Amino acid sequence: MSEINNKDQEETEPKEKPEKLTEKNIDRRDFIAMSGKVVAGAYLATTGLGSLSASAEETKSLNIITTTDEHQYILPYNYMDDAEDQGIGLSKAYTIIEEEREEHDNTLLVSNGDVIQGSIISDYEFRIDPLEEGETQTIVNIFNELGYEAAAVGNHELQDYGLGFFDSAVAGANFPWLAANMRVAGSDENYVESYKIIEKEIDGEIVKIGLIGFVPPPTMRWGREHLDGEVEIDGIAETAERLVPEVREQADIVIALAHTGIDDTRGGNEGLPLAQVDGFDALIFGHDHNFLPGDYEEIEMVNSELGLINGVPSIMAGSWGRAVGIVDLELMKENGEWRLAEAGVRLRRTGEDVQSHERVEDLAADIHADALEYIRTPITDADEPFTSFFARVKDAAITQIINEAQLNYGRNFVAANPEYEDYGVLAAAAPFRFGREGPRDFTRVSDEIRISDVNDIYMFPNEIRIVEFDGQMVLDWLEYTAANFNQIDPDAEGRQELINPNFPGFNWDIIEGIEYEIDITQPVGERIVNATYEGEPLNEDQNFLIVTNDHRASGGGEFPHLDGETIIYSTPTTHQEIIIEFLDEHDPVRASNNWRIVPFEYKGELIVHSHPDGPAYIEQRGLDFIEYIETDDDGWGIYRFTFED
Repeated sequence: MSEINNKDQEETEPKEKPEKLTEKNIDRRDFIAMSGKVVAGAYLATTGLGSLSASAEETKSLNIITTTDEHQYILPYNYMDDAEDQGIGLSKAYTIIEEEREEHDNTLLVSNGDVIQGSIISDYEFRIDPLEEGETQTIVNIFNELGYEAAAVGNHELQDYGLGFFDSAVAGANFPWLAANMRVAGSDENYVESYKIIEKEIDGEIVKIGLIGFVPPPTMRWGREHLDGEVEIDGIAETAERLVPEVREQADIVIALAHTGIDDTRGGNEGLPLAQVDGFDALIFGHDHNFLPGDYEEIEMVNSELGLINGVPSIMAGSWGRAVGIVDLELMKENGEWRLAEAGVRLRRTGEDVQSHERVEDLAADIHADALEYIRTPITDADEPFTSFFARVKDAAITQIINEAQLNYGRNFVAANPEYEDYGVLAAAAPFRFGREGPRDFTRVSDEIRISDVNDIYMFPNEIRIVEFDGQMVLDWLEYTAANFNQIDPDAEGRQELINPNFPGFNWDIIEGIEYEIDITQPVGERIVNATYEGEPLNEDQNFLIVTNDHRASGGGEFPHLDGETIIYSTPTTHQEIIIEFLDEHDPVRASNNWRIVPFEYKGELIVHSHPDGPAYIEQRGLDFIEYIETDDDGWGIYRFTFED
């Protein structure tokens, strides 16, 4: 196999594009189950052109294998819980990859980004025991060993540790990192390669596959302080419109390696616009940590069961090694040129029945041992265990600990900067594990608090930022985050879901240092009531310093007034560092209950989905605002929310 770089290629008229694949010409073989190797409900979807053209000389098969959002979860081990997790891990995914390679003669292995940041391994290699010059990340070395042939640049490649850490990944990789829409600031020069033409020799014939990579444009906001003045990121669809004809001229097959999601109700996802750009034979997505086929049933233009978006075969393989996605291509040679005859997608989940691959375990053994030794460092003891199970409906110790550490940091800042002595000090924090990765993805802290627990409470390597706000701006912040809740109709007699599933829990900011109530019978923008500071109503004449993180302060989540312009203090100190320091000097704290949902009379039931182990926690903590009902078929605990006396 040889690779052709996209540098210095002349633009010429594109080849004739293959016939557009639509649901109207789906072959009737689209419901073939894959002998138990595919997640229930996901099938091989064969789309095609009907019978092959009489002029077709021959056909060949090619299988594109993809993982995405690995986030340095190399082994089936959750370092936040300090426990094995048989549903995750690149080592499990590689077992499936090996099976696919054995079953199919012609394969191409790619990653769709968010590779080098995530588990404690990434923080260990960046901050705890930093890589020396010339060294690269463990997972990049493993990618080299496993034969990855390309990777898209994900937002977490850039926003957390800066470009230097990413540059070491690029330098250490035997494969190209692709991001067509990322340029060197102030120029038209791509920061990394925009696309790659990979030549595969298939039975003595050369087939050229064009891979175009894309990174989410909001990465510029999420990593503003690392990226401003260094790079610029353009829109995905607009870049594809410009670039696809160029790649189409050089390649037989063109595939998008797009680190972007599909649900356009979440800011920055460009999967749907990208699917409307002509010229792609298949689309590989990531970023959302979801599955396609399998999710996105309610989105127009998406056939979630078959894995089609706008008629184009599309795949998304979850996160953390939970699945492997396969794009099955049947190619035909017509008039001397290769073109697509049939295409389909398959999703194969890892889990208890998939063995962790010994080769990957050996490659990760040293860093795994180092990580375990680090996370097991004790810090302090708590009176009793606590969790994030119900942190989205009631004030909780999880966010309280973060905010108390931030308040302590903010007060020390004011003491050293007397020009701010008349400012109130506030803090904002969200629960980071709220079921995004499934019904057991919640923070659980035992009565012995160790480093692993701090990583569980605050899972991102965010840095401290302090912003300057007035009282009205604080209210605007709270109104925005109150979208955590659905609007409840008190007169409805059936069940109503309390939590808005389209609002990510990591945007559910609790602001400590003030008191407030949330009226969830009202629409967003009219929910915050009785907000006070030191007993006085919040107003625009009050001045505050709010301690938060670099992601939020620079525009992450698109909160009002948080665009980088209100930052008055920046530091490389991380939240994990100040939490460890705070817990080393103070006892763990209980929730202050500085906020609550305004009680109201209602006819039906208010329902909350959470961890299935909630009943034991409810009994242990004596919680009287939540009642267990059942555990559903997907493993979620179903709970009835009530108002306390």
